[in-house]
Amino acid sequence: MKLAKISGAVAAVGVAMTIFTAPVALAAPGETVIPAAAELGIQGEGVLPHEFQVQKTGYWCSAAAARIALTARGKKVEQSTLASYMKVTTNGLPNIKNLESALDHYTDSTYYQVKQWSTDAQLLQKLKADVVYNANRGHAVVINVIRLNGRNYSGGHYATVVGYRAGGNEFAVADPAYAGGRLHWLSASNVSSGIKLRRYVA
Repeated sequence: MKLAKISGAVAAVGVAMTIFTAPVALAAPGETVIPAAAELGIQGEGVLPHEFQVQKTGYWCSAAAARIALTARGKKVEQSTLASYMKVTTNGLPNIKNLESALDHYTDSTYYQVKQWSTDAQLLQKLKADVVYNANRGHAVVINVIRLNGRNYSGGHYATVVGYRAGGNEFAVADPAYAGGRLHWLSASNVSSGIKLRRYVA
């Protein structure tokens, strides 16, 4: 049953917040939480509640993208903490598995997986299915791209898919390289065509 829908750009704790109908996660000592999509009953097309933050260094895109994904689960972790946990250097993230591990660690789960596909057609099909499946369950998807929204990232870049519409044919992308936090609605094929090595974390 659809309980709520959030659409449009979301920054900070999220706009158009619904009335709480489920218990909200309690913060551990020293941790800040925001309402997770699952706790708000978000289901179906729209944008997950999340908190955007631009990447704090030129090589922390993975940490910033992971942070955005975690806030969709109600967890707020500093970029510096995530960068340290994922062993990010001035050359960037050494292994995408480190990002998977960080998302699992800070959500106390084994939910996330690195997905990698053999053909472009398979990538597009599976990515659309994964974005819809995960968003309907309150999870964002972190993508590893070399091209996104008209920008090229020769060394690779990370961004977060925080929602969908048009049956999964359009994605809401939070790109930590963009100051200001404006969401970008991009076609699934546009996003898929720029993904590096046909892989992402979902």
